[in-house]
Amino acid sequence: MSKFKQFHYHLNTKKLSGGSRNLTLLLLADMHNHEYGPGNEELLEAIEALKPDVILSAGDMLIAHSEHSFMPALELFRRLREKKLPVFYGNGNHECRMRIYPEVYGDMYQRYAQGLRDCGVVLLENQSISFEKKGLKMQIYGFELDKRYYQKFHQDQFCIKELTETLGTPEPECYNILLAHNPVYFDDYATWGADLTVSGHLHGGIVRIPGIGGVISPQARLFPRYDAGHFKKDGKDLVVSRGLGTHTVNIRIFNPAELSVIHLHPKEI
Repeated sequence: MSKFKQFHYHLNTKKLSGGSRNLTLLLLADMHNHEYGPGNEELLEAIEALKPDVILSAGDMLIAHSEHSFMPALELFRRLREKKLPVFYGNGNHECRMRIYPEVYGDMYQRYAQGLRDCGVVLLENQSISFEKKGLKMQIYGFELDKRYYQKFHQDQFCIKELTETLGTPEPECYNILLAHNPVYFDDYATWGADLTVSGHLHGGIVRIPGIGGVISPQARLFPRYDAGHFKKDGKDLVVSRGLGTHTVNIRIFNPAELSVIHLHPKEI
């Protein structure tokens, strides 16, 4: 896998006032230490050309393995911050696994997290932060799903109460962005109040059948509903990245690696 493709998604929100300029949000997910050219120069050049207002990471940018270095991911974010781009990072299952099993990974997560913070990345570990750009007041939430939501051959039922207890209740006047690695529970995220949820995790279904979609999820479920792309529910949006890398199953068929570009447009009330 030597190339990635840009996928552009156009969303509208009444919370961006009429006459305002559009916002460009860039979504990075599931890179798993992959590099596009030395030092990820190809990816960095593409990002710079897009002139994004915000960069969002939905996690799994590295590989949770004691023999793998996290430096490709960390160096990418360092270079993005050198370009003065605001970066908000939510953990995926690989980051979560490193954090909760120090007996396996030692201080690998702590060193990675500190490296992100040292270069100015906002790492949201079940936290939120206010951010404003071009007149749009945003509240950006990073939700770290429990490990039980990533079990193979099983899909645990999700409870919205878990979101509320962890992150509180979204403020209606803000544009609420939720970084939630696993998109399976989008219906619950939308009901909770996320105007936009960004996810990854499913790698586009690994193999995609034209006209049908992704074939299998990492939990070994066939034809996952929220496999890749843009989905809507009750005026709320979900964008799922196919991911920038692979892991375990190192193949992609009709399923290019994805750099997700989200164009947020004002919608007249």
